Amino acid sequence: MSAIKDGRMPVELNGKTYYLLFSLNALDEMQDRFGGYDKLDKAFDQSNPNMIKDLRWLLTLIINEGMEEGETPRTELQVGKLIHIGNLPQIKDAIFAAFVYSTNGGEEKEAADEETTEEGNRVAVQDE
Repeated sequence: MSAIKDGRMPVELNGKTYYLLFSLNALDEMQDRFGGYDKLDKAFDQSNPNMIKDLRWLLTLIINEGMEEGETPRTELQVGKLIHIGNLPQIKDAIFAAFVYSTNGGEEKEAADEETTEEGNRVAVQDE
């Protein structure tokens, strides 16, 4: 029997490592909010009038799902302070990469690379 990995993907924001996890809980909440996890790309489409709110909400959700037991969950306001115009594209890329990582059972996808932002944040970036 092989070991089941936890599916959490590390991402560094403002010098701190957070773990993003698309757990079953997160997928269920996404289904309620977006109509299905398969609509993730539409949530971040420029034509979505709630794109910024959806981004902050989802990042908060998957950071909190990736926390160890006993850690204090982050609020949307706390997570919102980690996101700014300069790292917005990398945050979106990291969310998509975490989704792929989680659905692959915690296995790295060969096409994924890491990019360091101007602020020193490390995020996984998918090749298109």
